[in-house]
Amino acid sequence: MSKNYQPLAKAIIEDVGGQANINSLVHCATRLRFSLKNDEKADKAKIEALDGVVTVNITPTQYQVIIGNEVAHVFDAIIAEGVTNGDVDDSATETSAPKKKQGVFGQIVDAITACMTPMIPALTAAGMMKVILSLATTFHWMATTSPTYRILDIMGDSAFFFMPLLLAINAAKRFKVNTSLAVVVVGIFLHPAFTAWVTSGKAISFLSMPIAPDTYAATVIPALLTVWLMSYIERGVDKITPSALKIILNPTLVLLISAPLALIVIGPLGSYAGAGLAWIINLLQGRLGFIMVTFLAAAMPFIVMTGMHHALTPIFLSTFAATGHESLILVAQVCSNLAQGAAALAFGLRSHKPSVKSLATASGISAIMGITEPALYGINLKYKKPLIGAVIGAGVAGLYAGIVGVTLYVPQNSFMAILGFSGDKGIANVINGIAMMVIALGTSFIASFIISGKQDRAQVATTETQKAEAPKEAVKSTVAEA
Repeated sequence: MSKNYQPLAKAIIEDVGGQANINSLVHCATRLRFSLKNDEKADKAKIEALDGVVTVNITPTQYQVIIGNEVAHVFDAIIAEGVTNGDVDDSATETSAPKKKQGVFGQIVDAITACMTPMIPALTAAGMMKVILSLATTFHWMATTSPTYRILDIMGDSAFFFMPLLLAINAAKRFKVNTSLAVVVVGIFLHPAFTAWVTSGKAISFLSMPIAPDTYAATVIPALLTVWLMSYIERGVDKITPSALKIILNPTLVLLISAPLALIVIGPLGSYAGAGLAWIINLLQGRLGFIMVTFLAAAMPFIVMTGMHHALTPIFLSTFAATGHESLILVAQVCSNLAQGAAALAFGLRSHKPSVKSLATASGISAIMGITEPALYGINLKYKKPLIGAVIGAGVAGLYAGIVGVTLYVPQNSFMAILGFSGDKGIANVINGIAMMVIALGTSFIASFIISGKQDRAQVATTETQKAEAPKEAVKSTVAEA
């Protein structure tokens, strides 16, 4: 029969000054580590007198309540009371309110979003390093054999090479797994000894069970599946280990169970899934490329509204890992982002309101640089007509890109993608890529300018009519009252 930790949790919350005095809470192997607004409001003597509390340790940055082996259960009980979990982002803060039920697909999308979103800055920085290298080789600024070039190349590759570790950290927070253990287990995929064993071509096995000779650098799915499975293993192990031995047995058993499963089963499955996705994308690009790029480019604003664009990230990253280039999802995103920006700029040019003009200009430039939310929600979706212009421009540009087979060799979804068209396809791909961008910008700007202009004039005319009729209505009202 499981112990009820809720009374202890409530008592601790009350004795540290109440929930209003708690900024956040994290825990380690034995301690609850509070970040309090005011340490003076906490009653150290009362906390230490509680049954289940060992002692209290106060540091300059944390108010530490030492629990012992049961700390994880007490932590969960406190979090259930609505205290902010410091191990997760503010956007994912847990509350005591009941969670809305979601379907399996919604849960998968949410999980992928939670794991991929924190990686965006790292991927952006790594992508920009690739852009710099592309410029360096295009304009012959430095030789590819120079030390500076090699260091920049390492900087650009690091985020992609160690992507499984980044995912392990984020997934550990999402699936409530010990972060250090998640990194250790996933880190085995990237261990130099393991990768050297794989490249040697010699058979690999564990307890006579064969291990697939796969490399996992820059992969997405194996790390996500591994940490997800670890969440069940960790909870299962916790249920069967004696309380006095949890601090030793729990991490040891989790590692002993998770690592072999990751290498023997999950890793290969994830690799096959990633390769399968890349194969499907290549098939669609080869057979229905112009249709798929057109559809994705035109539909991208609505995909962003649902949050599904984050779910597309593992797909194009898997394609990049397998082929070194991409000509569907990122190409469609470039078309859509540029179209969104141009549509907002056109609406701003048509608008007679200084505040709208300023917002449209700033958000339009932001969208062209890859951040579309301000333009999408602040202008295009709000006024509707610019969104139509953006969809038209993105669709036309996507159709052109699909027909000529525009390919990106650098993971970029903004105007900076102009530097990512240089690759195996040569100068023709660069010219077609630039043409695609011009079409996206020009078509959406013209379409939005025409459509939004009519809407804007209609709004102005309506406003003027209302102003003109206001005195008449006032006279009628006065006469009626008399």
